[in-house]
Amino acid sequence: MHITIRFGEPLRRSIGKHRLQLDLPDGSSLADLLALLHADYPAFGTSFAGDDLGHTFPYHVFCNHRHIVADLWPATLLTDGDVIHMVIPALGGER
Repeated sequence: MHITIRFGEPLRRSIGKHRLQLDLPDGSSLADLLALLHADYPAFGTSFAGDDLGHTFPYHVFCNHRHIVADLWPATLLTDGDVIHMVIPALGGER
């Protein structure tokens, strides 16, 4: 199956790309995808865990615009054409 992963800052810097397109075996879960990214991009694990930001797992993961909490990553099976977003929620700005 073919999926697209989009990365927000600063995670994008650890991968070196804003977007990846990957082919995964049928039956792969979101947890499988994260393990693959950790294996293929060593800086991904440190960044995703928040070690470089001082916050534990600051990223939110979305599958087709639906937020997936960490407890559900192993049970969330991916399908062909899925789009995964990994972002840090941000609020604020200058008034």
